[in-house]
Amino acid sequence: MLKSRRLERNTKLALKSATATAVVAATLALSGMPAFAADPVRIGYLIPLSGSAAASIGRDMSRATHLAVKHINDTGGIKSLNGAKLELVEADTRGDPKVAITEAERLITREKTPVLLGAFQSGTTFPATVVAEKYKTPWVVDLAAKADITERGFKYIFRPVQVPAYGNAQSTVDFVDYVNKTTGKPAKSVAILYENTDWGQDMANTLRTGFKKIGVDVVLDEAYPPNSPDLRPLVLKVKGKKPDIVVATSYSSDAIQLHKLFAQMKVGAMAYMGNAAGQIDTNFLPSVGKEVANHVLTTNGWAGYASTVTTPFAKRFWDDFSGTYKVEPNELSVSAYGAVWVLKDALERAGKVDPESIRNALASTKIQNTDLTKLLGYDIEIDAKGQNQKKRYVMQQISDGKYYTVWPANVAVKDYKMAWPAAAAK
Repeated sequence: MLKSRRLERNTKLALKSATATAVVAATLALSGMPAFAADPVRIGYLIPLSGSAAASIGRDMSRATHLAVKHINDTGGIKSLNGAKLELVEADTRGDPKVAITEAERLITREKTPVLLGAFQSGTTFPATVVAEKYKTPWVVDLAAKADITERGFKYIFRPVQVPAYGNAQSTVDFVDYVNKTTGKPAKSVAILYENTDWGQDMANTLRTGFKKIGVDVVLDEAYPPNSPDLRPLVLKVKGKKPDIVVATSYSSDAIQLHKLFAQMKVGAMAYMGNAAGQIDTNFLPSVGKEVANHVLTTNGWAGYASTVTTPFAKRFWDDFSGTYKVEPNELSVSAYGAVWVLKDALERAGKVDPESIRNALASTKIQNTDLTKLLGYDIEIDAKGQNQKKRYVMQQISDGKYYTVWPANVAVKDYKMAWPAAAAK
């Protein structure tokens, strides 16, 4: 009898407890709040923040990456994971491949991050992604352009917002071919300058072959050590060859030094061109000044404000980035921002936080005609190699401290007339 009463009392208490729990859960559900707080999704983020010529670009990209995480978290996090927030575990590669390899292993084995993001430079991304493949941890490459990153048969490496370096370089060649055929003032010779890195060499290989095909004579083909303290001897060689065009594949500090020297040493080319790196870095214009920068041309993986900031989504990014950091976004920051949203899309479809589920979702990514693709200027469709082939480069010209898209015609700014030949820096 006593045992029966105890059993009855315990049963009533259990029912009351279950009822209370159900009431709380229902109340939270009706209020729009998750019944249980989801664990954050930790993302291992590798980026150069110090120690290399790319650090200033790395800082801009880091800012955009953090802003994307904030925007995603502020709008409900990952809804398929009960509103889980994104959390960046950031590591400074210092532009050093050995550091990148060590940090990638630490993020995977010690920090237990189920997915990696970064690391901007090809020289660090190429070897560090080997670590991710070894541990079967997916990696979203942001802007590293070395072709072999997605040409090794790896199954866990994805590059949604960048194409291999040859796509960037080929756009430079195609633009020169365009002006040679349409302006009546063709460029007949070119000097190719490039930093002696994976990225620089990949760019030079395509430029060298491409210019030969369109009949432009390569009169100088010269690599230099990145972050060089004195590039005067190189610029002296350029001046001696008297090229019509100078193409400089350089990060910020080298690009700034080169363009200042082009002006000081009166190289006198028809045009100076960059390849979507140092010449679009936010430090470039303030460092060289409007006069030296005037009419400099550079490829860009982003067509700019007029062509792409056309939705509330894009306007929010532009306003928050420029308002917070007092500089306008560029291709580098836009791509970094976009890479996080691509990962967000994959996490929503995965519905799980294990590496294999995230990998499978990334492999099937197909994003078309959305606010994100309108901001980026291209759709995203991951192929069997982990590459998005939809991205295209434009050519921009700097005039009075602003960047104007001048090619191709379908995205060119309508109220700006390209200067060609571009006035030599004075």
